[in-house]
Amino acid sequence: MAVKIVSDTVNGIPAEIAQQLEIINVPLRVNFGTETLRDCVDISPEAFLDRLATSKQFPTTSQPPAGDFLEVFQKLRAAGHDVLCILLSQKLSGTVMSANTAKEQLQDEQVQVFDTFSVAAGEAILVMEAARLAQAGQSLTQIMQSLEAMRDKVHLYFVVDTLEYLAKGGRLSTAQAFIGTVLQMKPILKVEHGQIEGAERIRTTSKAHTRLRHIVAEGIRGKTRVQVAVIYTTIKDQAQKLADEIRTEYHLPHVPVHTISPVVSAHIGPRALGVAFYAE
Repeated sequence: MAVKIVSDTVNGIPAEIAQQLEIINVPLRVNFGTETLRDCVDISPEAFLDRLATSKQFPTTSQPPAGDFLEVFQKLRAAGHDVLCILLSQKLSGTVMSANTAKEQLQDEQVQVFDTFSVAAGEAILVMEAARLAQAGQSLTQIMQSLEAMRDKVHLYFVVDTLEYLAKGGRLSTAQAFIGTVLQMKPILKVEHGQIEGAERIRTTSKAHTRLRHIVAEGIRGKTRVQVAVIYTTIKDQAQKLADEIRTEYHLPHVPVHTISPVVSAHIGPRALGVAFYAE
């Protein structure tokens, strides 16, 4: 039987594409006080950002319980499928740990868990590639080998309007957030080795957005295998403009624009723009 791909909702892959590629996404959780909502299931990215703007409570996020993965794994194995579960970086979330707990309970070597060392569109590039290889009939081992070869060549850069959300969510030190606010900097951040790091300091939002395009250019120029995706919160027009510029300039057939899931939005806030790319 075929390999089935399981992932998580923070990959941001649109529902219709996930359906076409037969990707099963397990939702993370976003919490407002005692209220727990499943990411992209009980609350949409747009509704979450509306609530974030008005809520007096700062939302927290959490990984799916191991039972959610166990249920999916058992169902797929009962149907005779091998399972490859491809998830956001374990340095950013306990999701990999939950999936591994489910795998240990199952004690089945035909279920494997893969850490992308990335998140959002960076994660999505690997998830979608795995799904295409699975639909082409490749084995669990073959797909994992392909992903391991690709993983270090996937890059994710993004600009946030304020560092406040990353600081409150514990994904960036308060000191770094303070410096960014005082100097009115718009730092470009990157996901490197599975965690968020500073990449460059830029003075204005427009210059930071322009620099994102140049970073992509430097990363993909002269390469033959290239994939690029743009992600955003609230500033869809700017995201589409960036995607169109990259697609036109580098003659790419498609540069998808993904909304960012509520769980990721909780940490980066509104008016964020990012770009993920893979090139070799």
